This record gives sequence, structure tokens and C-alpha cells, in this order.
Amino acid sequence: MTARRQWLWGGLAITIWYSWAFFHLLPPQSVAHGIVLNHYRTWAFGHLAYSDIFALYENHSLFTHGLPYIVTPIEYPVLMGIVMWLAAWATTAVGFYAVTAVLLWISALAAYWGFVQWRPRQAWAFALTPLLLTYGLLNWDVMGIALMVSAAWLYHQKRFDASAAMFAVAVFFKFFPLFYLPFIIVDLWRQGQRRRLYRMTAIFGVLAAVINVPFAVLNFNNWFLFFGYNAGRGVSADVWNNALIQLNSVPAVDLISLACVVLTLAWTVRIVWQGGSIYQAAALLFAMFLFVNKVFSPQYMLWLLAYGIIAEWPFNSMAILSGAGLIDYVNSMTILHLFRDPAELKAADWYAGTVFPLGILARYLGLTAGAILAMVKPRQKDASPRLGAIRTEGEASFLSDF
Repeated sequence: MTARRQWLWGGLAITIWYSWAFFHLLPPQSVAHGIVLNHYRTWAFGHLAYSDIFALYENHSLFTHGLPYIVTPIEYPVLMGIVMWLAAWATTAVGFYAVTAVLLWISALAAYWGFVQWRPRQAWAFALTPLLLTYGLLNWDVMGIALMVSAAWLYHQKRFDASAAMFAVAVFFKFFPLFYLPFIIVDLWRQGQRRRLYRMTAIFGVLAAVINVPFAVLNFNNWFLFFGYNAGRGVSADVWNNALIQLNSVPAVDLISLACVVLTLAWTVRIVWQGGSIYQAAALLFAMFLFVNKVFSPQYMLWLLAYGIIAEWPFNSMAILSGAGLIDYVNSMTILHLFRDPAELKAADWYAGTVFPLGILARYLGLTAGAILAMVKPRQKDASPRLGAIRTEGEASFLSDF
């Protein structure tokens, strides 16, 4: 199948997912008109139809059009806040939702185009995943994924300056693309391209300053909210605080998580230094980060799927991630629904003690199985004539080092 035909068929699948999600998540007029958060959340959780797009429109009073970070505090990186502010000029909650949905749909198509050009075999995993139905309009993640795919693809194409600029945009839209950066540093240093590395670092640093410094100067507290909010968040009912492990000390969890990520970083850096794939290394490091992080939002699984596609993880890995992500979505929405309804408190207690921990276990088993299968399955040769010449012998032999 030609790249054009694959993009058209995959784009059709993505459009179906987004059309389905758009109408499914659209609340009735009685809820959407003049949204009240408690009313909206009660409806959304009960109908498996929650979206941060509606919730944050009201929570941050985006309808007032206060300048992001300067007037309106937003707990996301600067570029996401700017996109939210621009979309809010649609004047109503439904208009804001519609504009954002179109932007996210276009972002999904852009990400898929990048996958088709770069990883055509794995690209289908993105177009066909039902996680686009559950998470494609849950938050702004797909836009961040599109930026990350573009930045990594530019680096793979040896367009280093453009890659550095795009990574700055991607990181300060959503921090998750940051996990590629240490391996790019190691990769360039190992090849003796120190001047190239310094140039990329300068471009990234200058653009990061251009994006952030004006907001930090004009209202430091609002700009710093993203960092302070995430550092101060409590331990969620995830890997550290559940029916099997009861550890809810934020300092302890932060320390253990940091140690796990640093050890994984050291291990994967060593393999990249020996010529291994920076894309596989970044995917494994990100998987470890998700596993040990004190907060796991369900849509993070879509990010790991994107990392896995770039790293050429096998289809069974990505099928497992999709299945675990679906279970996680239903499990999360159900527990939130039950605890919001006073008439369901007895059922909520039963669910929290029996079913909910099994859903959490399925999440982490899926995450672990997906990553392990990616490490042990023999790697196939890249059949893409467009980029095959750029691949290195060390990259192709990465899995033999495990």
C-alpha cells in the first residue's frame, strides 16, 4: 500500500474516532449552557463522557479572556495555555469545545502523517486504536503528541536546527517530549558532533526563553504554577497507594520514583552510548516514568503508544497498551461516578475495594507487558525506502543488548 493510500485510509479511521468522540462527549444543552462544574461532572462521569475541555473552560473562567499566566493561572506549560486562550474566543463552552476538537483532530492527522512517512508498519496502531475515542478529546495531549512526532522525525532526518526548535515548542506545550533530549545529547556526543550539539542546545535554550521569560517576568507565580502544582500533588490511587501498597508520603514517593527513573536513564544511556536506538531508549524511560510516577492520568497511555510507534514496538505491545488504556478509562470514570452519587456510596465502597484495584493492576500489567514484549521480540528490518538509508547499524541492533 502506498503512503498516500495508507494516510487516506488511516485518516478516515481517525476521522471516525473523532466524530464519534465529538458527539459522545457533547453534553445536553441543559448541561452545556452555562456549565456548572458539579453538574457537568455528574453527567460526564455517569455517561463515560468526561472531557477536560469543558471542565477547564469553566474552572479557569476562560470565557473572560484573561491573558494566560499574566491574568489567568493555568497549570499547564505556556504554549498549551495560549492555545486554550485563543480557542476560548469562540465565546461559549460548546464553541470552545468545537474549535479545540477540530485542532485536536488536525493534530491527530498530522501525527499519523508523520508515522506513515517514518514508521508505516506501526502507523496503523495509531489510526486504529480506540484510545483516540476515549482520550482524543479528553485533554490537549494529541496536539503535544503531534509536536513530539515532528520533533523526533526532524532529528531522524538530520534536520538538527529545526528539530531543536520543534522540541522546544513540544516540551513547552506538554513536558513529555523531554524524554528524548538526554539521548539526543548522548547520541551527538558519541558521534563527536559537539558543535552540532552546542548549536541545538543554544536554539532550544533561546526559544525556550522566548516562550517562557515574558510570562515569568510579568507574573512569576502564575507562570510557575505548572511546576509547583505538579511537585505538590498528592499520591493518587495508583502504583504507590492502593490495596496492595499503602505509601502516600509525597517525599518518599518522589524519592523512590526519582531513583527508578535515574537508574533506568543510566541503563538506557549506556546502551545508546554503545550505538543503540535513542527512540527505543526514550520509550523505555518514559514507560518507567509512567510506572513509578505518583499520578497516572489515564490518557498517558496514548503518549506511551506514540513513543512505542516511534520505537517500532511490535503490534502485540501496542494492542496490549490499547486494551489496558480502555480498561483504565472505564475503571476511572466508574469510580468517579459512584463517589459523586450519594445514593451509590455503598456500591462505591464495594467497587473501590474489589473492582477498582483490579483495574489499576490491569493498567500496570499492560504497561509492563507492552514494554517487555518490545524488548524481547526480534527487531525487523525497516522496509521504508524513504528513511532506511538514515538508520544506523547500532540502532538496528539495539534489542540484542538486552
